[in-house]
Amino acid sequence: MSPVFAVGFGLYLLNLGVGLAAQLRLARFGVWHHLLYFAVFASTAAALFFTRETGLILTVVCLSAFPRARPRTWIHPTLGVLGLVGYLLSLKP
Repeated sequence: MSPVFAVGFGLYLLNLGVGLAAQLRLARFGVWHHLLYFAVFASTAAALFFTRETGLILTVVCLSAFPRARPRTWIHPTLGVLGLVGYLLSLKP
């Protein structure tokens, strides 16, 4: 696993945890969640560019759709899980 892929995947998992906590109303993150989203998007785009893993296309598409998906709707967590699938499809056995 390349370092850029590992960083992107780690940040994605961290953001999923933050999003889950926010979805369940366990915590409020405010602007920090948005800054983390930007870091996740940038690191995922870099991972796609440097590794050329086709599964990451799904993740980038899902991340691109997030600004239009309202929090606490069904589409928001669905995009998160589909983006995770993109990363999982890109993992090498």
